Amino acid sequence: MSRKTLISALFLDFDGTISSVNASRERVRLAPLIKRTLEKIVSSTPVAIITTKDMRFIQENTPFASAWAAIGGLEIKIGSKTLGIPESNSSLHLIESILKHVEAETKQLDENIRIETKTLSDGRVAAFCVDWRLTRDWSRAEDQISKLFEPIKEEDLTIQRYAGRPYLDVFSRVINKGHAFLRLKKALNVTGSVMYLGDSELDNPALELAEISIGVLNSETYSELNCDFFIEFDSVAAFLQELWHNRLFFDPNSRLIARKEAG
Repeated sequence: MSRKTLISALFLDFDGTISSVNASRERVRLAPLIKRTLEKIVSSTPVAIITTKDMRFIQENTPFASAWAAIGGLEIKIGSKTLGIPESNSSLHLIESILKHVEAETKQLDENIRIETKTLSDGRVAAFCVDWRLTRDWSRAEDQISKLFEPIKEEDLTIQRYAGRPYLDVFSRVINKGHAFLRLKKALNVTGSVMYLGDSELDNPALELAEISIGVLNSETYSELNCDFFIEFDSVAAFLQELWHNRLFFDPNSRLIARKEAG
């Protein structure tokens, strides 16, 4: 790709892509410049967020978006219309039971281990995150938490670990951001080129589907992103501004991005 390409939709991950990777759920905020620029872009083309955060959180933090795929696509909204995937009561009861067990056990291990509960819009728990970044010894905490999950690893749940990152997610079912990407693209009637920005291994299925795929480099970026270009997290705001000023034409020769080297 060497020519400028008009994008017909902008799909974005949230944590580590347009928000700081190190911020807690309570403190996370979009940088004002990113928020203002995305509000401009959405006036001309759809902007969708595909995230492992839950719907309440992501709508509160990106109210300008055209659509959201929350909890990795377990719940999808286009404006006020919900396109969620029906969850079985058995899987939701199971994950809620395991969450209570993990909460009780981690309190005994280290008070700095945080649990983030992720609920569907109807209040049912569909996932949770165990985060040990505030502990003194990440290696020890990870080992303790891994042992905690050993008895339940064969259960009908998905435990998602992230290479080099001090947290893991537990989902009521397998999630796939690529499936969420396709559902959003169809629901938003997007027929042209979609740009996707993401930073973790969970973003790879969506990056592989996007006509323009950009990996965001932060302190925890997954080293094997399947993207065509890279951009530093600190340059995302300027890149989005540039995209807006270019009337949504993506310039592969922008000084803000780097082409991924082959091999």
